[in-house]
Amino acid sequence: MQDFAFAALSIWLCLGATALAESHGPQHCTSPNMTGVLTVMALTGGEIKATGHYSYDSTNKKLRFTESEMHLNKTEHLEDYLMLFEEGVFYDIDMKNQSCKKMSLHSHAHALELPAGAAHQVELFLGSDTVQEDNIKVNIWMGSVAETKGQYSALTTVGECLPLSTFYSTESITLLFSNSEVVTEVKAPEMFTLPSFCEAVELEETPKGQKNDFFNIFNTV
Repeated sequence: MQDFAFAALSIWLCLGATALAESHGPQHCTSPNMTGVLTVMALTGGEIKATGHYSYDSTNKKLRFTESEMHLNKTEHLEDYLMLFEEGVFYDIDMKNQSCKKMSLHSHAHALELPAGAAHQVELFLGSDTVQEDNIKVNIWMGSVAETKGQYSALTTVGECLPLSTFYSTESITLLFSNSEVVTEVKAPEMFTLPSFCEAVELEETPKGQKNDFFNIFNTV
């Protein structure tokens, strides 16, 4: 994972802030159902913001992320999110205390699905010049998230459209989302079932000027 993350970072820095002219490359693709490990790093200072296991239902646009107990910098409860992108809400779940918060999601964009407006930039190989079997053919995409005025650069595999990594930046943050240990199926669909203690929870009002979206949620973890 680290090798691909650093390779992706090098590519992203070479592209710079100005996107390449859009090639006559592949059309927009859709991620498969997935389970895996998602790691979020702040590039300023190299702080690991979060790492944990996720399940993603690409058909119904549902994501469950459970922070790993190995994230030793945490002193409070480990984060557990259920994001329902089609419904425009997410739940911050505390299994230990049997409580949760329900809040609005202001954007459908996230790091495990190529955003609808992503523009293809280039297709290339990542890997070794000498060991061809280790090569991975990838597409690089770029775009923006209008709701948050953020910019992103995403790497997906050619064919399966697996998201390997996504860089997301605004005027104040730059985050790297790395995807690893991916299996193209949802092993535990019950992960998307809302806990009973969350069912009657009312939607909390979002403070004025605040935008709740996938990227900013992980920035504040």
